[in-house]
Amino acid sequence: MKGIKRTAWIHCSKYIRLRDAIEYGGGTTFARCCTCGTVNRRKEMDAGHFISRGMGGSSGVYFDERNIHAQCKPCNAWKQGAPHEYEQFMLEKYGQKVIDELRWLDRNQSYKNKLHAIAEMYKELYLGLCAQHNIKP
Repeated sequence: MKGIKRTAWIHCSKYIRLRDAIEYGGGTTFARCCTCGTVNRRKEMDAGHFISRGMGGSSGVYFDERNIHAQCKPCNAWKQGAPHEYEQFMLEKYGQKVIDELRWLDRNQSYKNKLHAIAEMYKELYLGLCAQHNIKP
Protein backbone atom coordinates (compact mmCIF):
# COMPACT_ATOMS: atom_id res chain seq x y z
CA MET A 1 0.00 0.00 0.00
CA LYS A 2 2.89 2.39 0.70
CA GLY A 3 4.12 2.20 -2.91
CA ILE A 4 0.82 3.26 -4.45
CA LYS A 5 0.35 6.03 -1.86
CA ARG A 6 3.80 7.38 -2.75
CA THR A 7 2.99 7.22 -6.47
CA ALA A 8 -0.31 9.00 -5.87
CA TRP A 9 1.46 11.68 -3.83
CA ILE A 10 4.15 12.25 -6.49
CA HIS A 11 1.49 12.92 -9.14
CA CYS A 12 -0.64 14.99 -6.76
CA SER A 13 2.32 17.13 -5.67
CA LYS A 14 3.40 17.83 -9.25
CA TYR A 15 -0.17 18.77 -10.19
CA ILE A 16 -0.67 21.08 -7.19
CA ARG A 17 2.60 22.95 -7.73
CA LEU A 18 1.90 23.41 -11.44
CA ARG A 19 -1.71 24.42 -10.75
CA ASP A 20 -0.54 27.05 -8.27
CA ALA A 21 2.19 28.34 -10.59
CA ILE A 22 -0.41 28.86 -13.31
CA GLU A 23 -2.83 30.46 -10.83
CA TYR A 24 -0.10 32.76 -9.52
CA GLY A 25 0.51 34.04 -13.01
CA GLY A 26 4.21 33.21 -13.04
CA GLY A 27 3.76 31.22 -16.19
CA THR A 28 4.50 27.62 -15.40
CA THR A 29 7.86 28.23 -13.78
CA PHE A 30 7.22 30.22 -10.60
CA ALA A 31 4.79 29.73 -7.73
CA ARG A 32 4.04 31.76 -4.62
CA CYS A 33 4.14 30.26 -1.13
CA CYS A 34 0.64 30.26 0.31
CA THR A 35 1.90 31.12 3.79
CA CYS A 36 4.69 33.70 3.40
CA GLY A 37 4.34 34.88 -0.20
CA THR A 38 7.86 33.94 -1.25
CA VAL A 39 8.10 33.31 -4.98
CA ASN A 40 10.30 30.45 -6.13
CA ARG A 41 10.56 27.93 -8.96
CA ARG A 42 7.63 25.55 -8.67
CA LYS A 43 9.94 22.53 -8.77
CA GLU A 44 11.71 23.85 -5.68
CA MET A 45 8.45 24.33 -3.77
CA ASP A 46 6.61 21.77 -1.67
CA ALA A 47 2.96 20.88 -1.90
CA GLY A 48 2.06 21.66 1.71
CA HIS A 49 -1.03 20.56 3.60
CA PHE A 50 -3.33 22.78 5.63
CA ILE A 51 -4.47 19.73 7.61
CA SER A 52 -1.44 17.49 7.97
CA ARG A 53 -1.46 13.77 7.36
CA GLY A 54 -2.31 13.15 11.01
CA MET A 55 -1.49 10.29 13.29
CA GLY A 56 -0.34 7.30 11.26
CA GLY A 57 -0.52 9.27 8.01
CA SER A 58 -4.21 8.66 7.49
CA SER A 59 -5.81 12.08 7.09
CA GLY A 60 -9.11 11.90 5.26
CA VAL A 61 -8.14 15.01 3.27
CA TYR A 62 -4.56 14.09 2.39
CA PHE A 63 -5.39 14.20 -1.34
CA ASP A 64 -8.08 16.93 -1.23
CA GLU A 65 -6.92 19.72 -3.56
CA ARG A 66 -8.40 22.39 -1.31
CA ASN A 67 -6.12 21.15 1.47
CA ILE A 68 -2.87 21.32 -0.54
CA HIS A 69 -1.06 24.37 -1.93
CA ALA A 70 2.39 25.43 -3.10
CA GLN A 71 4.49 26.20 -0.05
CA CYS A 72 8.16 27.09 0.31
CA LYS A 73 10.36 24.57 2.06
CA PRO A 74 11.10 26.82 5.08
CA CYS A 75 7.37 27.26 5.81
CA ASN A 76 6.43 23.63 5.12
CA ALA A 77 9.32 21.91 6.87
CA TRP A 78 11.03 24.22 9.29
CA LYS A 79 7.91 26.08 10.43
CA GLN A 80 5.82 22.87 10.54
CA GLY A 81 3.52 24.18 7.82
CA ALA A 82 3.17 27.68 9.32
CA PRO A 83 -0.32 26.81 10.63
CA HIS A 84 -1.46 30.31 11.61
CA GLU A 85 -0.48 31.78 8.24
CA TYR A 86 -1.96 28.79 6.40
CA GLU A 87 -5.27 29.25 8.18
CA GLN A 88 -5.35 32.92 7.17
CA PHE A 89 -4.68 31.92 3.56
CA MET A 90 -7.47 29.32 3.70
CA LEU A 91 -9.94 31.82 5.17
CA GLU A 92 -9.20 34.31 2.40
CA LYS A 93 -9.25 31.75 -0.40
CA TYR A 94 -12.12 29.47 0.66
CA GLY A 95 -13.83 30.83 3.76
CA GLN A 96 -14.70 29.19 7.08
CA LYS A 97 -17.27 26.81 5.55
CA VAL A 98 -14.62 24.95 3.52
CA ILE A 99 -12.22 24.86 6.49
CA ASP A 100 -14.97 23.30 8.62
CA GLU A 101 -15.78 20.81 5.85
CA LEU A 102 -12.12 19.79 5.51
CA ARG A 103 -11.83 19.29 9.27
CA TRP A 104 -14.95 17.10 9.25
CA LEU A 105 -13.74 15.09 6.26
CA ASP A 106 -10.35 14.63 7.93
CA ARG A 107 -12.05 12.73 10.74
CA ASN A 108 -14.77 10.97 8.76
CA GLN A 109 -13.35 10.00 5.37
CA SER A 110 -10.72 7.54 4.20
CA TYR A 111 -8.82 7.45 0.93
CA LYS A 112 -7.19 4.04 1.53
CA ASN A 113 -9.35 2.07 -0.93
CA LYS A 114 -9.09 4.79 -3.59
CA LEU A 115 -5.31 5.13 -3.96
CA HIS A 116 -5.01 3.59 -7.44
CA ALA A 117 -7.74 5.88 -8.78
CA ILE A 118 -6.23 8.91 -7.02
CA ALA A 119 -2.79 8.19 -8.49
CA GLU A 120 -4.20 7.87 -11.99
CA MET A 121 -6.40 10.97 -11.62
CA TYR A 122 -3.51 13.23 -10.54
CA LYS A 123 -1.25 11.79 -13.21
CA GLU A 124 -3.84 12.66 -15.86
CA LEU A 125 -4.50 16.12 -14.38
CA TYR A 126 -0.78 16.89 -14.32
CA LEU A 127 -0.21 15.63 -17.88
CA GLY A 128 -3.24 17.61 -19.04
CA LEU A 129 -1.86 20.85 -17.58
CA CYS A 130 1.54 20.09 -19.10
CA ALA A 131 -0.01 19.57 -22.52
CA GLN A 132 -2.16 22.68 -22.21
CA HIS A 133 0.89 24.82 -21.40
CA ASN A 134 3.43 23.04 -23.67
CA ILE A 135 5.53 21.72 -20.79
CA LYS A 136 7.56 18.54 -21.00
CA PRO A 137 6.41 16.41 -18.00
